[in-house]
Amino acid sequence: MTVAQLPYGETTRKLKIPEGITANILEPKQAHGAEDPYNAILEAVKNPVAGERLAERAAGVKNPLIVISDSTRPTPSNLIVLAALAELEEAGVPEENVKVLVATGLHRPCTIEELQEMLGNHILSTVPVYNHFAEDKSSLDYICDTSLGTPLYVNKLVTESDLLIGDGYIEPHFFAGYTGGGKNILPGVSGADTILCNHGAEMIDHPNARAGVLQGNPIYMDIVDGANLVDYGFSINVTLNNQKQVSGVFAGDFEEAHIKGTEFLDSNVKIKCNASDIAVVTNGGYPLDRDLYQAVKAMTIGEAATREGGTIIVACECRDGIGHPHFRKLVEESNGPDEILEKIRTPGSFTIDQWQAQILARILQRNTVICVTEGVDADSMKAMHLDYAKNIDEALESALKQSGADPEVNIFPGGPSSIPVRR
Repeated sequence: MTVAQLPYGETTRKLKIPEGITANILEPKQAHGAEDPYNAILEAVKNPVAGERLAERAAGVKNPLIVISDSTRPTPSNLIVLAALAELEEAGVPEENVKVLVATGLHRPCTIEELQEMLGNHILSTVPVYNHFAEDKSSLDYICDTSLGTPLYVNKLVTESDLLIGDGYIEPHFFAGYTGGGKNILPGVSGADTILCNHGAEMIDHPNARAGVLQGNPIYMDIVDGANLVDYGFSINVTLNNQKQVSGVFAGDFEEAHIKGTEFLDSNVKIKCNASDIAVVTNGGYPLDRDLYQAVKAMTIGEAATREGGTIIVACECRDGIGHPHFRKLVEESNGPDEILEKIRTPGSFTIDQWQAQILARILQRNTVICVTEGVDADSMKAMHLDYAKNIDEALESALKQSGADPEVNIFPGGPSSIPVRR
């Protein structure tokens, strides 16, 4: 019997594959976690992989802005901000001049409890922290159009600062190639019109808009262009192992530092596999699996690892339910994946979060998806055109009935931290 532990919220769920069924547990290579993550980050900031160290970049700066990830990312923002503050202090920048902006993109704002978890009370009591609101046009400045024609609107705190510092967590991203890098500028602190254009139907449909692909990926290219246009000065990105320990720090000029981080991950996260009948995936546990919207990322792993007509089982806690009301409305008010895609691809039609619905519909055109969760009930799942199972055993039993003789099961406990590569 094959047994796998699946991250689920802050706990795990045990998956047991019966004897006689071919099962493959497919996990990324695990890099060693730093024994002292703060010092690892601080050393990387002092010795960047590209460009000057932060203290040198900050000489003479009066209004630095630190842009951080939101609550859906496991980025160790508290340690990164503390390291940045130490370098700014060495450069002679008064602490009272520093501001922090949460790169929410079109996600909801972070609550005070989430900010305490992300940053700690010391930072919250020392430095002003702001949420970005992409739909608040009064809080935005227009810069110019990117080379791909995306109108670049960004938070005014960005344009008012004289040094942009950003954190980031680098992992595979289901349409931008990899997270981190310029993503905390576009979409992180960009306006809704900017995000809708960057995440438009044609961009999402592009064959290179996939996990692990940067070359020729229009979404990634647009992100880099946008970050350069606002003079993104210094980024501090980390990679994490499956215990959420810091396994690498890549600091310095944002584009080159990000590329170094993605090259490090490439050798670890790309996993060769057969196209199986069933794929069992997770979203990596909390905070990545906090809602169904985020779980679409896990589904893309199953999409890449199964045959057409196969079944994807997703174990995802969804403590915040479905999440993202525009995403929910678009999916629920459609009769199925074909209608979802028809609406999204209609010229002039733009809906917030349509990209997540577009990718979900693409998957549902080729796969059955069964969700194992306590955060969304069976009726709500049915309305989202997804199957529901109350536990992992029930989901597997249902998938095996649909698979026919001699099924093969691919299991990805790490979810979006893995990139399946078909043999």
